[in-house]
Parts: sequence; structure tokens; C-alpha cells
Amino acid sequence: MNAPDSKTDLGRRPLVLGALLFLFVAGVFLPAVAHDFITYDDPRYVTENPHVVGGLTWANIRWAFQSTEASNWHPLTWLSHMADCQVFGLHPWGHHLTNVLLHALNAALLFIVLRKMSGSLGCSFMVAALFGVHPLHVESVAWVAERKDVLSTFFWMLVLWAYARRAELARKSGRGSATLRCYGWALIFFALGLMCKPMLVTLPCVLLLLDYWPLNRWCGSSARERWALVAEKIPFLALSAASSAITLFAQGHGEAIGSVDDFPWPVRLANALISCCRYLGKCFVPVKLAVFYPFFAERPPRWETALAGALLAAITAAALLVRKRPYLLVGWFWFLGTLVPVIGLVQIGGQSMADRYSYVPLIGVFIMATWGIADATASWPHLRRVVGLASGAILAGCAAITSRQLSYWRNGADLFRHALVVTTNDNWVAHANLYATLSKSSPVEAEAERRETLRILASFAETHERKGVELERTPGHSAEAIDEFRTAVRIMRDLPGPHYNLGTALAGQPGHLPEAIEEFRTAVRLWPDYAEAYYNLAAALETTPESRVEAVAEYEKVIELKPDDFKAHFRLGRLLSSMPGRKTDAIAEYQTVIRLNPDYYPAHYYLGFAFAGIPGRRQEAIGEFEAVVRARPDVKQAREMIDRLEAAPP
Repeated sequence: MNAPDSKTDLGRRPLVLGALLFLFVAGVFLPAVAHDFITYDDPRYVTENPHVVGGLTWANIRWAFQSTEASNWHPLTWLSHMADCQVFGLHPWGHHLTNVLLHALNAALLFIVLRKMSGSLGCSFMVAALFGVHPLHVESVAWVAERKDVLSTFFWMLVLWAYARRAELARKSGRGSATLRCYGWALIFFALGLMCKPMLVTLPCVLLLLDYWPLNRWCGSSARERWALVAEKIPFLALSAASSAITLFAQGHGEAIGSVDDFPWPVRLANALISCCRYLGKCFVPVKLAVFYPFFAERPPRWETALAGALLAAITAAALLVRKRPYLLVGWFWFLGTLVPVIGLVQIGGQSMADRYSYVPLIGVFIMATWGIADATASWPHLRRVVGLASGAILAGCAAITSRQLSYWRNGADLFRHALVVTTNDNWVAHANLYATLSKSSPVEAEAERRETLRILASFAETHERKGVELERTPGHSAEAIDEFRTAVRIMRDLPGPHYNLGTALAGQPGHLPEAIEEFRTAVRLWPDYAEAYYNLAAALETTPESRVEAVAEYEKVIELKPDDFKAHFRLGRLLSSMPGRKTDAIAEYQTVIRLNPDYYPAHYYLGFAFAGIPGRRQEAIGEFEAVVRARPDVKQAREMIDRLEAAPP
């Protein structure tokens, strides 16, 4: 890593170095060509997607531009997968080869762009080489479904190239048709990149950073000229806004965006701060890399969140204060800014972070480290050889770790077993995909993974369910209880308990009875012997006249499951007594209640009314009302009915 020295660089051949870098990066990742598809997203994006497998037909091309499948609008990504299927069929080596070549090309383009902007051959090469062989980038390259990463970044680099070329022409000849053409190409490449992956929405802000350094368009500029620099980004920002709107629609429509119920704002903010620090940590110590990092079950300790926030704030302050090192500010805000769309403030999926999200952001950290070391050793010429050897050792170490990490991606079984080894918090995604991977080759082991997946999901759901029950018992917290029950249902839709509790909570809220009925129906469908759910379903149904016949059937189901449930007999009796021709059946139910629980005075009370309406059974009615008075002397209606019946003519 050498300090910028444009005079020295002009005599060298950056294109040759770029080609060598391309070959180096491609060589490190070439083993991926022998890898298989995996069960995680590859079927959705390629192997089981009929539009993609069908290749480049007009119908499939039209679908690519209209589809929001996989909760994204990325037509060029779909087209690239279709092209691979057209050429390679479903042979995985061809799909992997495309990813490897795109990644190697991205590294070479990054080198060319940085060299063009900064004039420093050594630093530009080191940043690009780190980008090319860093272990955190294995996921973006080795995973066929992550084609959108390497393809969108290809257009990102082309935007930077066109922008750098425009700045170069503007310095030489001022404004002209050539600079306008470069600006137009930058916009076109940006639009194409957004059609591969919407993460490029932050690129206009990166262009502003590059204006500050290394293009130095801010230095010595008037206020008007600086406003012009901002104004020229407006078309880029407009494209970003349009892409963001489409993405939010696609992800919201596809239910990819995590709700505030699932991921409360304090938890999201804590995860964002901690994840930023974790990305930094894994940048310098790339260990325990996994295909899926589970979101923590509970909000992390406050001290951990505060410490992460303090560290990020300290680095930000240092980058702002050390003005003689502008690459620190540019690199740091490149890192933070490009992470914003994926840091979890808008939570997508159930992961707390992902290696693929660092694909572009880590370039900022590499810039800070590379130029920082070059500047620190610039006045010590005798250290250049040491720095050069150290740089080579770092690249060799990264390549070795990358090769090791790449080996876990040979097949789904190795990949998900490794994820289970290096992650905590019950990695249900790894268990579920390991089950899918092993289901044909090893049914016994697959069944164990399936059971573990269900156990983890059930545990998550039951945690929210318990919170809901506690909140429901606390006055004034019914809404929060419903939110917890809804979260439990979303996590594990096949558990009857959360549906039952959600139905019970909704039944107590005005206007929510139809939804409560559906939840009770779901609960009994999932557990046909769920007597309590049948009882509450019947109680909800009997409130509407058109559903009373169905309510009778549900009470009868409760009695079938629990013959001694005197309350079910009583509610059935009440319901039957209100239906034409069913008074005899109602009397039988009341008598059953009294047999099961002689002290249950409401049964005596309503049985007394039933007898009172039948000629010749007045004495039986009086006897029932007397039983009520003995049990509850304060029930005045029972005493009044006795007096009325005794005074009535025989």
C-alpha cells in the first residue's frame, strides 16, 4: 500500500493489474463452480421457478418486468437467471460460474475506478483486492440466489466509472457534449442497477462523498458550485425514490417486511447499532460466518446497545474531526450510509444481519484502512517493503479463510450444519433447510431436524402467547395482549393455543366478533379435541340468530369431549330454550346440570321457568325456584315467581 503518487502511477499499466486482479479473484472463487444448488431461496429464484426455467421467452421477459415475486422488483436479475437456464439448463456449475465472473469483474472495475479517481495505484489495488477475496463476500458469490448482489454491484461500478470519467473530462475541457454523455450513461447504469437490486438507492449519496474525496470537487468551490453538485444528483435521487416506493410496495405486498408487533422499534434500533459493530468486527476478524443469523429473541442488554452506540459515535466524530484525512470521512459514511437500507430499521425477514449485506458497505472500511496505513507510513520509506509484505500476507490470509468458508457452500447439508455450529438463538432457518436438504437422502435425520424446527418456532410463539396472557390479565392492556397473540400466530400458524387466545381476546373487543369466530374455528381445526375452543366458538356463534343452529352443534361437541362439563350443558340448555320446539331438550340439559352440580342455582332458576310454561308442571317449577331461594336468598325474582305460581288458579 503506497501513498497516492500519480506521477509514478502514470507509468504503470492499471489495465494489466486489473486483469491480474480479475484472475486472482476468479481463481479464489472458482471452486464454487463445483457446488450444488441449495434449498434456501435457490428453488424460488431458479430451480422451481417455471418462468426462470423456461428461459428467455417473450412471456417470461414480460413476467420479469411485472413480477414482485420474492418480495422484490428486480427484472434484470430474473433475466440473468433466465439467460443462465437458457445456456446451462439446471446444471449448477454454469449458474455459479456467472456469479464468480461477475464478482471478479466487480473487483477489477473497483480497482480501475478508484485508480482513475485517486491516482493511487497501490491503494486502489489493495482496496479492490480486499473487496475481491474477503470472506464476508462468499455468501454473495457462492449463493446462486444472490445473483442480485454481484449483478447490481457491476452496474454500481459502471456508474462510478462513468461519473469519474465525467469529472475527468470536466477538469480537462469544462462542460461539453462528452461530459453530458458520461452523465447520461451514469444515469442509465444506475437505473439498470436498481432493476437488479434496490440496495443501490444510496448511490447518489456516495457520489456526493466522492465529490468531496477523491474527486475534490468541493475544495475551492463557491456556494453556488456546491449547490450545483447537489442539484446534479436530483435525477439520481428521483430514481432512488421511485425504486424505494416500488420496493416497499413489493415487500409489503409479499409480507416480507417485519411488523412493529414482531420487531418493536427499540429492538430494531438496538439490532441496528449492534449489527453495525458486528459487521466491523467480522471485517477484521472474519470468523463464525453463517448463512443465517437469527434475530435475538429478547431485546439485548441496555449496556450492550449503549456501548455499540458509543463506539459508532466515537468513530463518526473522529472521521469528522480529522479533516486532513478526508478518506476517513468518505470511507466511514460510505460504510454507514450503504448499510442503511439493510440495517433493520425496515426489517426484512427474520435475520439480525447477513454477510451479503456487507458486499458494498465494506468498501468504505477498506478505503479507510488502506489509505490510512499508506498515509501513516508515507514518511517512513524503509517501511514500504514491510507494508507491502504485510499487505500480501493479509490478502493471502483472506484468500485462505475465503476458501475455507467457500467449502461450506458445497451443498446444503454442509452449509446448514456449519450455521448451526457457529450461531446461537435457536437457528430455526438452518434446521428447516437442513430438514429440506436431508429429506430424500436421510429421512431419519431429516425428521429430527423437522421436529427441532417446530420446537423452536413453537417456543418463540409460546413466549409471545404467555406475554399475551399476562397482559390480558392486566386491566387496560387488552390491545397489547392482542398484539402478542397475533405475533404468536404469525410465528407458528399451526399451534391451536395462540389462535384460541387471540379469539378470546378479540371476542371481548367491540366489532371483532367475526374475527374471533374465525380464530376459534382455526383452533378446533388444528386440534379437533380442543373442548375450550369449541365452547368459546359456540358462545360467539349464539350471539347471532342465523348461527344458533351451528352453536348448538358446537356445544354438543364440547359435551361429547367433556360429558361432565355442566357449564356447556347449561349454555346449551339456554340456547335450546330459545328455539321453537326444543323446550323438552332444554329441560333435559338443565336436569343434567343439576345432576352434575346440584348447587348450581342458575340451572334451577331456568328449569323453573321451563316447567312454569308447561301445563301440569307448576309444582315442579315451584320446587326449582325454592332451590334457588335456598341457595341464593338475594335472588328476588325467584321468590316473586314462587308467589305468582302459588297464587295462580290450578
